[in-house]
Amino acid sequence: MWFKVFVLLRFPISALYLGGCAMLLLGDGSLGAVAWRCMLAFLVFVSMRLVQFREDALIFASVLLMLELVGGVVPIAGENYFGFREFNLLFWASTAGVVGLIWTLPNAVILYTQRAKFAQVETNKEPGA
Repeated sequence: MWFKVFVLLRFPISALYLGGCAMLLLGDGSLGAVAWRCMLAFLVFVSMRLVQFREDALIFASVLLMLELVGGVVPIAGENYFGFREFNLLFWASTAGVVGLIWTLPNAVILYTQRAKFAQVETNKEPGA
């Protein structure tokens, strides 16, 4: 039960980070809005897979976490989406480290601890079903 609550509670921050990733990929115009909606659909898809403990959910979740890491760094480190004064590698790396430690790493650890449930669901399936 608590895993379903975890998946639900991570949804708003994940949507925010995916918005940052969409802005990186396609800018803040109409293509960026379409990309963000597609990423939100992917977020819903992955969340449903996680709650149902599907076999491919952990693979999709790892892709989602990578997109969130990129999307979490860009709005913070890139002033006005690359309208920054100068490129500071140390600032970008430290921002990636903070986002990774505060958001990505705890999510990955929780998903890693639940991997037995995903394997257990697969072993309980009857052959030919």
